[in-house]
Amino acid sequence: MILISCKNCHKIYEKEDYTSFKCDKCGHTVRRRVKNSLQTSLALVLTALFLFVPAMIYPMMEVTQLGVEEGSTIIEGVIAFLSHGDYFIAVVILTASVIIPLIKLLGLLFIFSTLIINTRLKNKTKIRIFYFIEAIGKWSMIDIYVVALLASIVQLDEVFNIKGGIAATSFALVVVLTMIAAHRFDTRIIWDEPRK
Repeated sequence: MILISCKNCHKIYEKEDYTSFKCDKCGHTVRRRVKNSLQTSLALVLTALFLFVPAMIYPMMEVTQLGVEEGSTIIEGVIAFLSHGDYFIAVVILTASVIIPLIKLLGLLFIFSTLIINTRLKNKTKIRIFYFIEAIGKWSMIDIYVVALLASIVQLDEVFNIKGGIAATSFALVVVLTMIAAHRFDTRIIWDEPRK
């Protein structure tokens, strides 16, 4: 006899084998592992990695001041804060907008690649990396909150106006796709026997 739980409602069943069945509590299909979890998560992470490039090179915020429109990228914003002596804000923006999303993307990519090519990394290490990525994930949205807040508050038509740029959309997609990839990934795959 084996124990298997529904991933949706967490009800535990005692079964003879790992054959798929419908949960009698919520109607969710119960499988040994989430179907195509690794492939789906990998595709989402690669898409987010491609979107990370326009998020860094295009303007995050477009400011119109007295009819003149100016855009600034995340890095230009960090440099501007550094030049004005606002080191704390510069470090926070650099960490939340560049370092954390990059760590998340590369960390997930690292875990997925170790599973695909069967490296000798300990399973506990992979799980720790994954949970660390989940823990820091929520801090990536600071830029989007700041741009949304400023865009909603500062609206004086052509005198002074702030709106989100192309990078804001790309960055939001990077964060959302990374969160979906982490949520969709079935961590139990890490503990499975390596494929020959």
